[in-house]
Amino acid sequence: MYKKIPLEQSLTILQRYEVGEECLALIDGSMPPNEVVSQLQSAKLDNDLVQFLCHALPVREVIWWACLALELRQQDWTPQQTNAIVCAKNWVKEPDEANRRQAEHFVKNIGHDCAPGWLAQAVFWNGSGSITDVGESVVMPPENLYAKAAAGAINMASIMPEWDNSEAYYQKVIEMGLDLANGGSGNVR
Repeated sequence: MYKKIPLEQSLTILQRYEVGEECLALIDGSMPPNEVVSQLQSAKLDNDLVQFLCHALPVREVIWWACLALELRQQDWTPQQTNAIVCAKNWVKEPDEANRRQAEHFVKNIGHDCAPGWLAQAVFWNGSGSITDVGESVVMPPENLYAKAAAGAINMASIMPEWDNSEAYYQKVIEMGLDLANGGSGNVR
């Protein structure tokens, strides 16, 4: 059992997102999270494992993990994309409305064509505030929408911008995610 995923079974996690058919052929909701992780690792279903962990971990750990993952490719980001990652880290350290709205600013400026844009979107959709403009009626994001965006950021960074290190990237990223699940900082080097 993972310290940050204290569940006996994975059903509640798997109900939070659409699980792929290949993944469902290997796992089921009665399995404990550590067994799901083991099965997905053995099958090298890295994308699915990232989805699972993003939907299993608490929100701040998910966003911190995505920050650390994107920093593995820091040489590939523009200054504005790097600032979006810094903004997300600031929100994790101080999860207030000002930092969440700053992430919204980055979403609007860098968009969704890059992993840092999805990371900023995850912060904005974290569930702590309205997704409408200030002064408009409050509309909260759907539950776990931040997890989809964070998983999108991590998985997008594995392939974009194009490179030949996706496998090594996923190994490191999954090591970080599991460290976080075990109560660590995710800063594994």
